[in-house]
Amino acid sequence: MEEHSCPYCESKFEDKEELSSHIDKLHIGPGLLEGDSRKF
Repeated sequence: MEEHSCPYCESKFEDKEELSSHIDKLHIGPGLLEGDSRKF
């Protein structure tokens, strides 16, 4: 099985969907994705 690692923190994930979700939640944060553009 192929293992995917986070480019930011090196956490390991079994599939790309888990990795993508992890990056969205921990490294990007909810601001931009929820339409809060004040920080950007």
